[in-house]
Amino acid sequence: MIVTKSLTSIRACLLFLYAILLGSIFTGCIEPNTEDLWSITIKGVLQTEGFARDIAIAGNTGYVAAGQAGVQVWNLSDQTRSGYFAGYVEGGAFLEFEDVSIIGRNPLNNLIFASESNEDVKIFHYATGDSDITYRNTIMSARTKGFVSFPLADDQFIMYAADNDDGMKWHTYDLDTTIIFNIEFIVWTPNGGDEIYTPGKPQGIDSDGETYIAMAVDQLGVELYSIDSLGTDPVLIGRVDTEGNAEQVLLSQMGVFASCDDAGATFIPWQDFIDSGGRTQLLPTGMIQSRFAEDLTVDHIAVYGVVAALSLGAKGIALYDVTDPFAPEEKGIFPIGYTYKSQFWGEKLVVCTREGLQIITIEQ
Repeated sequence: MIVTKSLTSIRACLLFLYAILLGSIFTGCIEPNTEDLWSITIKGVLQTEGFARDIAIAGNTGYVAAGQAGVQVWNLSDQTRSGYFAGYVEGGAFLEFEDVSIIGRNPLNNLIFASESNEDVKIFHYATGDSDITYRNTIMSARTKGFVSFPLADDQFIMYAADNDDGMKWHTYDLDTTIIFNIEFIVWTPNGGDEIYTPGKPQGIDSDGETYIAMAVDQLGVELYSIDSLGTDPVLIGRVDTEGNAEQVLLSQMGVFASCDDAGATFIPWQDFIDSGGRTQLLPTGMIQSRFAEDLTVDHIAVYGVVAALSLGAKGIALYDVTDPFAPEEKGIFPIGYTYKSQFWGEKLVVCTREGLQIITIEQ
């Protein structure tokens, strides 16, 4: 009887220890390894009043699309605002911005490009230190979802746009000054250019200004175009389907990164767009491209070196190590507020959020 009770006690102890062992193994499997995660430090929050939706950085100056608060100019070094433009004058009347969502800068010609939600692109003249901006005219067309621009010379630039209705548009623009009844009219007029139809719905665009233009075309994935030089007609190299809707693209030396909304993010190497013979080829999903952040909703991607910053809307930002872009490693998700986009300013990350601009350092 005593022996039976002892054996029973031993079995109970063994079962208890086994349960603890299984529990520790299971817990170790479901909990992330935090030893290899990165950390961030918020160095400053720049209050933009309206939602900070987009930023263009030139040197230490940030040009901000601040939603209903209009266009703002910030010195990122000392975190002070040097320009705040709630509207502009056109035809003698002051017009308020409704919701500025996209912004660009041309330092050579002292220009700011601004687009409101689903609208064309407005051109403003702004020299550093000016107390106001001067409206010039409107270019491109309504339903412009994104644009990139490059100066060609004094009084000349080129712009490529992702037009949700018409495909890719591009034009070269020249400064045109006309005097009528002693009144000087200054506008930028198109000189050459065209548009390329795409069966997709363009959402975002990026270019290195030398060789490639990439465009996110929603359900149809990502298109890649080649250019011999700025001003030459883009030529379609190929289209790669992505899992989910391609919304924004980023050209890097490694290839193309695409943010695909609820389907996370995708890296597409150059060889995915062409076959071995260099012929144009539309490739299906799953050739060489790699997916990551599959359980996240990714709206935008910024890359600096081997660091990728993913904008996640309400979840903030996620950081990934893309040393191997075919196997990115998650380095942490940081709930810093509702995030639209981010851009690297040197090694620092400037994040556009509903709370304003956040300047962040990343500790790897």
